[in-house]
Amino acid sequence: MTIKEIRHFIDLCMQGDVTLNARYDLLDQEEASVVKQIDVLQKQLDFLHYKMWYFKTAIDAGTEDIHMVPSIDGKRVTPKIHEQYQEALKNCHDINELIRIQKQSNK
Repeated sequence: MTIKEIRHFIDLCMQGDVTLNARYDLLDQEEASVVKQIDVLQKQLDFLHYKMWYFKTAIDAGTEDIHMVPSIDGKRVTPKIHEQYQEALKNCHDINELIRIQKQSNK
């Protein structure tokens, strides 16, 4: 909610029970807005996890070539990359295992 919307909500509160429906409606609208924001953020997080998987698997292999296929212009990412990611995602028990690089300490 914006400051203006919060101020309006407080003004409604000050008016008492006659504004119960209006206050509920404002909260209902805010919920819809938050749900939309969560959806957008979840899509961004899903894409970020895909990219992390892509680079983690390339780092593990020591080369990005594992994701490449020959093309007229040289190399390009395989068209099956998203299928490969979805399969890996389906078979993992923990997303962190799929996307995190195990850091080796130099002790």
